[in-house]
Amino acid sequence: MANHTFWFRLMRRSTAAGLAAFPLILLAQPPGRGAAAGPNRGKPEDAFISSDKDTRPYNKHDFNGLWSRNPQTYGLPACPECRDPGPWPGNGYGFHGPPPPRTPEGEKRLMASKPGRGIELGSEEAKRRTDLDIGMRRAVLPAFGNDPEARCEPLGLARLITFSGGGATMEMIHTPANDRIIQRFEWTWDNREIWMDGRKIPNLDDYLPRYNGYSTAKWEGDTLVVTSTGFDDRQWLDQYGYPISEHAVLEERWDRPSPNRLRVQLTLTDPMLYTQPWKASLKVWGLVPKDKMEVAGWSGILEDRCIPSDESLFNKFRDHAAGKK
Repeated sequence: MANHTFWFRLMRRSTAAGLAAFPLILLAQPPGRGAAAGPNRGKPEDAFISSDKDTRPYNKHDFNGLWSRNPQTYGLPACPECRDPGPWPGNGYGFHGPPPPRTPEGEKRLMASKPGRGIELGSEEAKRRTDLDIGMRRAVLPAFGNDPEARCEPLGLARLITFSGGGATMEMIHTPANDRIIQRFEWTWDNREIWMDGRKIPNLDDYLPRYNGYSTAKWEGDTLVVTSTGFDDRQWLDQYGYPISEHAVLEERWDRPSPNRLRVQLTLTDPMLYTQPWKASLKVWGLVPKDKMEVAGWSGILEDRCIPSDESLFNKFRDHAAGKK
């Protein structure tokens, strides 16, 4: 069983991290090639189109349940609006949305990252796609990159939320006292807590930074507005290596527009690295009934941890395929 689990993990990891033997251009196809763009590509939030046909009444303040960016993998109808509406729909996840100009420090930190996803650095495709920020046109083979994910380091909050590959499943749990929402992520088996008891965001000088930061929230009508700060700056904002500083503020606006859809609009404010706030593309999940998320009678999200020893063995195959000595 252990070996079976290990090789299953290798298959999952190769899908999510990108096998070094494959041309990177296949991991990031421009619009018009590959997956369809989805109904909400380029549209504002108030023009959102949902494929959910469920008309039953529901509580818009109840986010409890299992949610997936890929509900069709559980035998449910496809969710076109759950596809990441980035430059390459369905191929590669990211914060997306037009990146604002970077400060000199932001540019320095971006250039220090070497992502394994995006358009291959120096390729004809990279030269042609000048409509895209350079951050999405500089991918190297993962064997020669420095993605923290490949070392089993924590992904960080924004990257957990924006992940849309295999294992893009999460669970939302309202505590009985309704003073917190616990958010659990299948990918890397991570979690964060959203405090709703009226507390204020902490003074960052008094607290150590966290990969998932410190989060407080309040309701504005049917929208849960979450404010997070205090991030460990070793994390990447997304798979393309965009940086985030300890003083960044991430705002999340969560709502449930229909019984089987959950969505969030993210806005990053980080004046140390970016000259303007950065509004992400809309992220959408489909609700997965508990009985659909079942393996051999056990229901729930998978324990898809990143194990350093497993990752090290996987990287040996990856590096060999890339010709790395």
